[in-house]
Amino acid sequence: MRLFDEYNRIIEEKLHAYGIRPADKRDCTFEKELHNILQEFLIAFGAGLTLDQALRSTLEKVSNDQTLMRLINASTTAIEALNDYALLIDRKEVWRFVRLVNQYQITGSTTTIQAIERLHDELWQNKLLAIRKKSEVVTVQLTFLLMLSLISVIVVSITPVILFLR
Repeated sequence: MRLFDEYNRIIEEKLHAYGIRPADKRDCTFEKELHNILQEFLIAFGAGLTLDQALRSTLEKVSNDQTLMRLINASTTAIEALNDYALLIDRKEVWRFVRLVNQYQITGSTTTIQAIERLHDELWQNKLLAIRKKSEVVTVQLTFLLMLSLISVIVVSITPVILFLR
């Protein structure tokens, strides 16, 4: 089993060295930017661009990922490049977006665009919840520090008074 793990590690290093796979799957900038990508895509598509034109212009404008840019330049369509990229990074939310884009390409249904809008709204809600949780944690930590400083001020100011009165 250890040889198999070592083999997988070596393969992952080689794939990363050739720029085929991101080094750390936990740090995916595309997934962090996905809500912005969806917003730009919906605006571009709503402005009358075709699906491929809207996707290509959005990805070129918003995404900073060099692997994705190489795939877009090498592929005939932006949809094909996005499919290949989703296969490389293997993230749930990215797969949802890719599946909806492919579904729209096949069916042309307006409900698919509405589903992309709902995905965009859901991603924003998730981001807001994460920010609120972080805010609550920071608030609790600051409250704790404030209480400690208040106790230290009370001890520093009242202790000499008590000692002086004795």
